[in-house]
Amino acid sequence: MAVGFLPALGSGIRALAETGQQSRLIDGYLRPYADAFGELRYFSYLPEALDEFTSDQALLERVRVLAPGRPVSRGRRAVTIVGAHAAEFRRCRALRVFQITGVIPALLAKARFGTPYVTSYGFWYAQLSEPGPKRLLKGVVERLGLRHAAAVIATTEELRDRAALTARRVELIPNGVDLGLFRPADVPRPAGRRILYVGRLSPEKNLATVVTATSSVGAATFVLAGSGVLRDPLQALAREKNVPVEFLGVVEQARLPRVYGSSDVFVLASFTEGHPKVLLEAMACGLPCVASDCVGNRSLVTDGETGLLFDPHRPEDLAACLRRVLDDPALAARLGKAGRALVAERYDLSALVAREIALVRSVARR
Repeated sequence: MAVGFLPALGSGIRALAETGQQSRLIDGYLRPYADAFGELRYFSYLPEALDEFTSDQALLERVRVLAPGRPVSRGRRAVTIVGAHAAEFRRCRALRVFQITGVIPALLAKARFGTPYVTSYGFWYAQLSEPGPKRLLKGVVERLGLRHAAAVIATTEELRDRAALTARRVELIPNGVDLGLFRPADVPRPAGRRILYVGRLSPEKNLATVVTATSSVGAATFVLAGSGVLRDPLQALAREKNVPVEFLGVVEQARLPRVYGSSDVFVLASFTEGHPKVLLEAMACGLPCVASDCVGNRSLVTDGETGLLFDPHRPEDLAACLRRVLDDPALAARLGKAGRALVAERYDLSALVAREIALVRSVARR
């Protein structure tokens, strides 16, 4: 049985590699899906081939990447991808869409071939845009994608309830983490206290607040793993606030556990989150976590039990949380242990992907 993968709008394996996430896709999803269904088609928006990212011959034989021959706009690719690879879409008994932004080809394939699809709903897509025509267009895509899906995978209870207003079938399957890779690591600790962030250096991540808070907790270094447009402004702010910073750039998944293990506390200060994978990773590594009090983070962090929550608009609240963790080793150890236990109990990636596979199998065309 052949199953097709549709990434988020404009994405592909190369885009994931740029953020260090390609091994999560290859090992966490392509491999178990290929084992379950035998044939897998990955419809990419980017010129690329699977052998650029893996040398596993068994996987290369079962997974085909269907990619454009040259760079093309994501909008054009979205509406032409089904026609460009019609024979491969026709072979697929079901499509797995990896974010609601990627449903346009799935809607076209359903209309043309009757192919059912299962889509993730990991954030409120339309609401993230500024008011205007783009938000209206995204809202239409979101509603159509949910309405016509054979099933929707919601990552949080709030998103499940929202999707259920439109979709015929919604399953709550949260994001997961590879517990074999992300676990407490015994690694050499650099001198001094280290406050860690992993992810995009972009405005919605509220990183200026972390710099400001770090300036008031005593001697501590703010370590950032990731890339983005805010690197230079953050560096300038850190100099102004006299905060030592380290920019690690993009860190591949296999190396991230050592980064978590060499830190004292993890901070996620975002104004909004869906169901944050980096928070799962940090908790799985036993690192005490301080997170903004938004819906996505509250789905993982119970204040005072599995981490600490703070108002993302108040740097002084974040500073107080950081001081509590950095100055109280017993609290830090308790939060880290409880976070690891929670992730191990509920968010094992292999178990969650197995549930996905069963869902996709249940809606596939016979």
